Amino acid sequence: MLKYQKIKKQLLDSILQMSPGDRIPSRPELMNQLSITRATLDKAIAELENEGYLSSKTGSGTFVTSLTENQIQHIQTWGVIVPNVMEEIYPGLVRGAENFAHKEGINLVLCNSDNDPRKQEMYIRRLIASGVSGIILVPVISTDILEMYRLYTQLLETHVPFVFCNRSIEGINIPVIASNDFYGGYIATKHLLSKGYDRPAFIAKRKYKTSIDRCQGYLSALLENNIEINRKAIVFDAKGKIDTLIRNEDIDSIFCFDDSLAEECYDACRKADLSIPDDIGIIGYNNTSICEALTPALSSVSFMNVEIGEKAAEILMKMIRKEYTSDFDYYLFQPSVKERESTAIQVSQ
Repeated sequence: MLKYQKIKKQLLDSILQMSPGDRIPSRPELMNQLSITRATLDKAIAELENEGYLSSKTGSGTFVTSLTENQIQHIQTWGVIVPNVMEEIYPGLVRGAENFAHKEGINLVLCNSDNDPRKQEMYIRRLIASGVSGIILVPVISTDILEMYRLYTQLLETHVPFVFCNRSIEGINIPVIASNDFYGGYIATKHLLSKGYDRPAFIAKRKYKTSIDRCQGYLSALLENNIEINRKAIVFDAKGKIDTLIRNEDIDSIFCFDDSLAEECYDACRKADLSIPDDIGIIGYNNTSICEALTPALSSVSFMNVEIGEKAAEILMKMIRKEYTSDFDYYLFQPSVKERESTAIQVSQ
């Protein structure tokens, strides 16, 4: 625990035994009592003020607040909009944002868009109307590019700062905090190749920027290893096509866009009496709880979702404080491969 955090805890213990409106000792008195520097004390008191425990009045001192006092109205509220917090990739992102918000004394309002453009727009309008200071947003996946551009342009016109997480929107120039999907696709494919699989397929549920980026990483790994691209082994609309794909003798492994899609491939392999990883290797993406639930356990690409949430909150705070000056708005975190049994054997060449 840092020095100022220890002092903060000591002060809070004293504050909780005081009554609303009581004045705490002056800063010189506290510095003398606690044998600390002014900088350490100011940092501890600033956090207690942000959290609503104290309120300073110029020329009068610092006082204990009550839950109903107007002094704590300066506390910021931010909106966080994700497609569905029940999907395993989003709790980590929200947790990262909350870690930062807690430290800075910020309230968060969590909204689920259910990947519905209308619901997302409704929440954006509600958050703006309620006076939020900023918004952390995972944009919905939509084929109506013009409609999305219209919505986010209108949001820009409100001058309420916002940041995108996980993906960007073409033509909307705001900070984007995401995992490097190109690199994730590259290392997933390189992992399969390193295990001796030399005819990997790529499969996704739909075609949009994230799936295209991961596919481009897949293609780069193949080209780097002088492996001819088999376009029949690249599937962007997986519905109803998995059974046909795994029976294709031209493939020996599959890079799946996410773990849920990998689970569907497991089911198809069982129906086709194919063994994983002996007959076919499979690697997923997102490193969710699905990986350990499957037999054999699923190799997957893991990305730093908590760190993405924290960085998004950090950048948003700089924007709110008008301290954001970067000309390059992309913040990428490097994913890594979590190897398990689904790719664990060395296939004979």
